[in-house]
Amino acid sequence: MNFKPENITNLILDFGGVIYRIDHYKQIEAFSALGIGNFGMLYSHAIQSSLFEQFECGQISPDEMLFELKKLIGKDDLSKEKIYHAWNSILVGFSDQVVKLLKDLRTHYNLYLLSNTNSIHYALFIKEFKENFGLDFDSLFFKTYWSFKIGLRKPGREIYEFVMKDSRLNPEETLFIDDSPQNVKGAIKSGLPALLLNQGMTLVEVFDASLNLKSI
Repeated sequence: MNFKPENITNLILDFGGVIYRIDHYKQIEAFSALGIGNFGMLYSHAIQSSLFEQFECGQISPDEMLFELKKLIGKDDLSKEKIYHAWNSILVGFSDQVVKLLKDLRTHYNLYLLSNTNSIHYALFIKEFKENFGLDFDSLFFKTYWSFKIGLRKPGREIYEFVMKDSRLNPEETLFIDDSPQNVKGAIKSGLPALLLNQGMTLVEVFDASLNLKSI
């Protein structure tokens, strides 16, 4: 969907892959090291089993997810700690450059966050941000929307409509930025202008030196 950069006053940003560095291959390798060679088929950037969808929508607890995951992968002998470690291996860390950008952007735009995530990962990266940067992550945004807290996840049309209605945003003044093609398509189908952050791109490249949106 086309948008006019000069009209944009609201930015809705994805988290993993846009603000926070993640590595799906590290997670696949970690589970492979535990003897689970097909984890990439169970959980990937584009396709997820219903177990992970339920977890990202907050429908099951962390303990329930880990218990069901052990059954799903057929490794009842694995300890909870080993599975927990492999599950979290996807998390790489915050980029200092992107965090600085966010601090600057909030003086030019109304910032919102919309992320598919789960309570285990959330607890870790929220703590990481506080320890590394000395402030609460949510303080960078007008409002944050985490899938496990609101019970909806991308790319379902409902989550985009919920965010727009809840924050009373005008689509003509709003841009959603995500690194997943299916999430960008979902936003556009819901009437929300969206920009795909292609593989290898960083959020910094979307803006010029004056923090204006580039015509990408």
